[in-house]
Amino acid sequence: MTTAKTLRFLGVVPNRGGASGYLKAPGDAVLVERGRPRLLILACPCGCGEEFPINLDGRAGPAWRLYRNKRTGISLFPSVWRESGCESHYVIWRDKIYLFGQYDEDDEMIETSSLQTDGGISLADAVQEQLTDELIPFAEIADRLDAVPWDVLTECRRLVRAGRAREGRGKQRGSFCRV
Repeated sequence: MTTAKTLRFLGVVPNRGGASGYLKAPGDAVLVERGRPRLLILACPCGCGEEFPINLDGRAGPAWRLYRNKRTGISLFPSVWRESGCESHYVIWRDKIYLFGQYDEDDEMIETSSLQTDGGISLADAVQEQLTDELIPFAEIADRLDAVPWDVLTECRRLVRAGRAREGRGKQRGSFCRV
């Protein structure tokens, strides 16, 4: 069974029925858009052969957030955890697919390039400005900065390694404060 490490975005279709003809290999994806993004249809990256619809429209129930950027590609938040079928769990970030269970437990998703905000300042500086004495979830910081949550998580963890921030433990893992 072949797994995908890269998202291959194949285009936009107006309805769910139009997506299947495009999806040939694990990681292939098509966006269903009618006035706004509705679904991301994905050939499951685990290689099971199933097509998996990911809801992007909050009016239709729990929804993921889609981030599209010509420079950095497609990101999806939060992670996708299939509750049926193959039950795979993965993150889509910057056109890469991080399939949990395919890596050592200590592996992290680390983007090595320096990230910047739309305002031109480094994302690390923008994130650090958001940190207070209280723990704040990285997704909340991302919302405040209009940034991709996975980028913010990466910068928060870099700040922790540099001794400039602290991450919560247990149920507060993924929340950060200044030191």
